[in-house]
Amino acid sequence: MLETTNGIVLHYNRYNDDSAIVDIFTLSHGSLSFLVRDRRQQRKGGLHATLLRPLNIIELVFDYRPSASLQRIQELHMSHCYTSLPYDPIKETVALFLSEFLHDALRSEVQNPDLYHYILYSLQWLDAANEGIANFHIAFLTRLTFYLGFWPNIKGRESLPYFDLRESIATSTEPPHGAYIKNEEAAALSKLLKMNLRNMHKFRLTRQQRSRILDLLTLTHTRPADPLLPTARAGVPQPALALGTAGGTGIMPYREKSTRTCGHKYVYLSQ
Repeated sequence: MLETTNGIVLHYNRYNDDSAIVDIFTLSHGSLSFLVRDRRQQRKGGLHATLLRPLNIIELVFDYRPSASLQRIQELHMSHCYTSLPYDPIKETVALFLSEFLHDALRSEVQNPDLYHYILYSLQWLDAANEGIANFHIAFLTRLTFYLGFWPNIKGRESLPYFDLRESIATSTEPPHGAYIKNEEAAALSKLLKMNLRNMHKFRLTRQQRSRILDLLTLTHTRPADPLLPTARAGVPQPALALGTAGGTGIMPYREKSTRTCGHKYVYLSQ
């Protein structure tokens, strides 16, 4: 049965010479994997591979089969054309990091319109922003916990000395595993939760602090965590999360050159 929906591309993986597997977070069905074949387009320079770059916002027509592990795209086009995201080195670095993060975090996500529109709005905001984006990935991932159902529970618990990253709750006792923060870091969490896209430029964080926050957010978003994941860093001194001076994004730069795609809006995929 053919359906039309919007989607955000999360991952593109070449399967063989004439096909690829693409993971897309769709508005109508959540995360779906698609088998894409198009030999003719490959000879023309891989047009559909360009349209299906991670975090592209697309509209697609596909043959939806609930029992199939791989769906088939019949038609796709760009639903939103970025003006700066793929061409600005800093924004593209952030986008690459977020695409990999979302690919893992949303792997089994079902239909969730609120989550879809949150991601959509955030990407469009980043694309339109001219400055003050150093904390974008921090604000985005922190707010993402709300839409995934484990927003940190600290209301009325701000004075408690520990925060359990697996259970996403402040506690008075030390958790029996290594995935927790305490003391100054736990106290700074309430400030971090106030960060959003409108005020994030006011938070002054060093590169080390951003890297530490990303480590903690990764542990939170991968719960229930692999027991090896939190303990691998247990006991290793880390910079505190207290507000500090400005620094970099805390993400390693991505150097691949982008290709403009919006000149080619429609592509029909032969199956």
